[in-house]
Amino acid sequence: MPPMRSFGCMRSWTRALRAAAALALGAPAAAGDAPSTGDVVAAAEDPAAAAGDFISATGDSTSAALTVTVTNVQSTQGQMRVAVYARDGWLGQDPVARVLTPARGATVTARFDLPPKTYAVAVLHDLNDNGAMDFKLLRLPKEPYGFSNGARPRFGPPKFRDAAFELGAEGLAISIELSD
Repeated sequence: MPPMRSFGCMRSWTRALRAAAALALGAPAAAGDAPSTGDVVAAAEDPAAAAGDFISATGDSTSAALTVTVTNVQSTQGQMRVAVYARDGWLGQDPVARVLTPARGATVTARFDLPPKTYAVAVLHDLNDNGAMDFKLLRLPKEPYGFSNGARPRFGPPKFRDAAFELGAEGLAISIELSD
């Protein structure tokens, strides 16, 4: 009988959640730094404020609006970290665009102006605002997270294709429900 691989699936799960923890969204820009192309530097927490309360670094005539509404926000503590990824950077430290905004209600809305393309979105509710995903016993996540299309980790991070959507020139609004 071959030897059992102990905790192999646990290591995969931990890798998946560490990937989700990459939602710390890389190093935050220092105060006064100009945003890089695609970074959203401000967002609204209130869906009613979504009409023009955003400042985007792209804003050219070829960009399309992506509105991400995060639901099932169960606490107003900490920060909501929303990251938009292209296929080649999926769950890495350099998302195409990102926003960090206070969690102030049952929903949080962020808007991005991006070139039409295929993207996927990942969200982390960083409850204690420490810039990383925290874990409880057995390395299960302590903080809520979510992915576009409702993609969920299964023995590893969700695949890009499971979370991917097409952003057309007309724009798109998506909703992401946070895990409990």
